[in-house]
Amino acid sequence: MGFLAAVLSAGFSSAKDLLSKRLAFRLDGTASTFASFGFALPFYVLLLAVLYLVGVESFEWSPLFLILVLLRSVTDTVAEWLKMHAFAHGDISMVATFFSLSPLFLLITSPLITQDPLTLPDVVAVILVVGGSLLIVYRPAQAAWAGQEKGILLASGAALFFSLNSCFDRLAVQTGTPVFSGFSMTLLSALFLAPFVVFRRDRLQALGAHRTGLLIRGGLEIAFMVCKLYALRFLQAPDVVAVQRLSLLLSIIGGRMFFKEPDFKRRLGAGLLILGGVFVVAWMQRGRLEAIFTR
Repeated sequence: MGFLAAVLSAGFSSAKDLLSKRLAFRLDGTASTFASFGFALPFYVLLLAVLYLVGVESFEWSPLFLILVLLRSVTDTVAEWLKMHAFAHGDISMVATFFSLSPLFLLITSPLITQDPLTLPDVVAVILVVGGSLLIVYRPAQAAWAGQEKGILLASGAALFFSLNSCFDRLAVQTGTPVFSGFSMTLLSALFLAPFVVFRRDRLQALGAHRTGLLIRGGLEIAFMVCKLYALRFLQAPDVVAVQRLSLLLSIIGGRMFFKEPDFKRRLGAGLLILGGVFVVAWMQRGRLEAIFTR
């Protein structure tokens, strides 16, 4: 179930990124970042209400949970801000590639923060994922590289902070439910960014003008986050993030279909290499399940 949840989160992430790229032409990065959190909150409230009424949600929390939510919200706010600005300065398939460096960062941050042990297959899966990501930009044309440089730097910074918030996600869902954890993190992140939006009339007008698209993205955000947090209850952070890189393969195809982005064959080949890393994770999870049921 954890692996399936991670695959679903990859699909929702890719759809969200494609919509974010389209909105990047209409909203500045700060307004778009705030909207990614703020427009997801109504869906969280509705889902929490339904789960509470059916007796599934308990709203359990502790001081440790609040600390983890704070740390996760800070790192996610920075990551999303860098991500939205990256979309405005680079092709979605190029930018998504450097987001995919987060599994590499997780090889360092996860053992330090979550204390989850890494196995050789974990490392192999991450190397395949990151290798495929870097292959996409292998020997780019000089002019093309110059045009993408700012987007690449922003996306690399986002990858580092995404690795940190994945670690805090992993710890938070061990002390609270996935939906309540996601709601708490999203609410706090929206509050962090609210002052930069509510006092800017142009940003408020832009949010109102594009509210339909932002609401759709808000629904995709909650679907992505709940699936990710559910997966983190069963899988280690590097495994979940590696599986989520399936979204890169979808972003490459979507970038070609919707934005006519170049170098499709080379980028698709690299995306298939990333898919190989995902299969390694799937193989590991199958082996772990067989070990459990044969005890």
